[in-house]
Amino acid sequence: MSEAAEQGSWDEDFSNEKTNSDSNNSDGPKAEWLKFDKPGQYKIRLAGTFVKFYRWWSPFTTRLITHLSYKDEDPAWNAGFWPRKTFAIHVIDRSDTDAEHPTGKLKILEKGSSIFEAFADYKRINGINPAGKEGPDFVIEVEWPKGNKRNANYKVTALAKASEWTPEEVAMVKTEHVDLKKMYAPSPLEKIVEAWDALPDDAKIPPKRDGDKSVNSEKAPAQAASTPAPQETVSVSEDDDLFGDTDDTTGF
Repeated sequence: MSEAAEQGSWDEDFSNEKTNSDSNNSDGPKAEWLKFDKPGQYKIRLAGTFVKFYRWWSPFTTRLITHLSYKDEDPAWNAGFWPRKTFAIHVIDRSDTDAEHPTGKLKILEKGSSIFEAFADYKRINGINPAGKEGPDFVIEVEWPKGNKRNANYKVTALAKASEWTPEEVAMVKTEHVDLKKMYAPSPLEKIVEAWDALPDDAKIPPKRDGDKSVNSEKAPAQAASTPAPQETVSVSEDDDLFGDTDDTTGF
C-alpha cells in the first residue's frame, strides 16, 4: 500500500483551536526549501494545496516523519516524546529571481502552525483561498530575539491586492512542483525503530512536560515487526497534489 502525507484543509485544520506546535521522494524535480536564514522580510506567493504531517526532531538526529497510525508502535512516541505537527506548501519566493524566474523561484515552505494559522485566518476572514487565483502575496517578517534563531518570531501580513498569476508562473508551477504527499510520506516504521535502537540510553529520556502523567520514561519501548498501513492517508489523482481544491480556486 502506497503511503502519503495528508492533504491539508484551511478550514478544518485551523478551525477553533490552535495546533501544537528526508529525503525527496518525488520522481520529478528536486525540491528547494524557503530558508529563513536571517532576520528581515520575506515576500512569497502561495501555490496549490498544503500537506500536514508529524515530524520527529528530538530525540533523533536524522529526518524522520511518523504517522498517527504508528502511535502504539513508534518507540519514541511510546517513550514519551512528541513529534511536531508540521505543514508544507509550494511558494514563489519573490526575492530570489533570475532571467528564467523574473518574478521569483518556486520553493517549499515547511513550518509549524504559527505561519500557517495566519494563512488560515486570511481564508476565514476574507473567504478567499490564500493559495488560489485570488490569493495575495504575503510578507513574512522574521525576528530573532537577541540574535537567537531558535526563538524566531514570525509576523505574516497579506498584501491588499490579489497577486495574479503570470503565464510564466503557471508554467513554472506546473513543471517544477514536486509531489508533496510523496515527499512528506511517513518514514517506514522499521526505519524509526532502527534509529531509536541506535540512540544512546540517555537520549531516550524525554523532556519533562507540565502535567504530563502519560508515560514512564523507563518503560521499554514497543518493537514492531512490520509497518502498519496508515489509516489517514489521502488517495488522490496525479494532479491533486498541487491543484486539488474542489472549488477550482487555484485558477490553473
